[in-house]
Amino acid sequence: MPSARIHEAIARKINKDYKMDDVLLRIGTVSPDSWRNVETNSGVKDKYLTHFWDFRIKNRQANNYEEFYLKYYRELTNPFYFGYLIHLITDQYWKTYIDSKYFVVEDGISKIRLKDGTLREDKDWYSYYENLKIQKLLCKIYNLGKLPTEVESIPNFKCEIDELNLNGLFGSNGTLSYINNNLMPGENEEKSEVFDINDFVKYIDDTVEFIKKELMRLEQIKIEDDKRVKIAVDIDDTLLCTKELEEYYWNIFLKDNPDINPNEEYTWGNPTLARFWAEYREKIAFGKPKQDAPETLNKLLSMGYRIDLLSARPLEKYASLKKKLVEHFENININYDYMNLGFYSKKEFLKKHDYDILIDNDMKYIEEAESVGVIPILYGSYNPSYTGYQTSNWSEIPTIIEGILIKKKQSNIKK
Repeated sequence: MPSARIHEAIARKINKDYKMDDVLLRIGTVSPDSWRNVETNSGVKDKYLTHFWDFRIKNRQANNYEEFYLKYYRELTNPFYFGYLIHLITDQYWKTYIDSKYFVVEDGISKIRLKDGTLREDKDWYSYYENLKIQKLLCKIYNLGKLPTEVESIPNFKCEIDELNLNGLFGSNGTLSYINNNLMPGENEEKSEVFDINDFVKYIDDTVEFIKKELMRLEQIKIEDDKRVKIAVDIDDTLLCTKELEEYYWNIFLKDNPDINPNEEYTWGNPTLARFWAEYREKIAFGKPKQDAPETLNKLLSMGYRIDLLSARPLEKYASLKKKLVEHFENININYDYMNLGFYSKKEFLKKHDYDILIDNDMKYIEEAESVGVIPILYGSYNPSYTGYQTSNWSEIPTIIEGILIKKKQSNIKK
């Protein structure tokens, strides 16, 4: 809770001020919950990913909609993205202020409070069934019609949200089809034993006012964030010892498979290499930190820099990758502002999000960063052919960054 029709009603009321495309906005605002309809074995099925959960908050799980706002700020004129943001804020508001009115835990058992004040064990089917009654009533009150279920039927549709798998949204088994088939009002209105429709109308109005205030606050956060130096840090072989683990498990793989030629050069697409990664991908993903890396990141954060971790690891090939990385980084004392995974192009990501500096071990990305105006620091073994900034020592990086910024400031003065 809240469910699809609640999200749609809130988005429609917010839209009175914005005048965006109603259909795209409503599709956007129900899309985070489409994780339910993604194939089970997909790494992007997880609700935590679509809802931007911040696992660094321990007392109560939170949707980090600030992260979504800062990551997709430039796309928020697109009603789909704006609707997505409204969903995240709405969920957090209801978790904090509304759910406790109905759901309680008694003797370790989750229960739901009925209108007459009695408590009943909260079996999923029960609260789900009662919620359907309210959603159908809201559909009638807010005049929420059916939605298109195929992307081809939606003019100007655009979505490049890394955390969302659109396969769960469209098609006959998608969220939009479910809404059309199950949440339209029937001939007879059923009264809920739990929920009062008048209460829900008030909750919707209260949520709208909360969202308006949050949008103003987010705008101020963006203004302050733009004043910070933004540093992108590659994860594999820059921050974590990934190659070392790969070599370790490769030797185990060869030992367990004596028929494999250890002297052959295996490239991407080779069936043998594919077998290896399928078996060991998860184990290789969580290496120990490079020497002095945790301490250096803490120092950079204390200096006021924004530190974002980047990795193009394909989300669909890992189980709960972001959640596990967050937990791993906590265990090895690696602190940062945001973590971005699964993007298609590091070059475009750096450009789109206005990073100032990239720390990376791969010359390909060093050159790409330079081509879009991002100043790179090559980390790793000394490369005599590279004339830019480079180091094999994490503890040297703060001094290098200070030098970069001084030089950049002097260059701006001359201009």
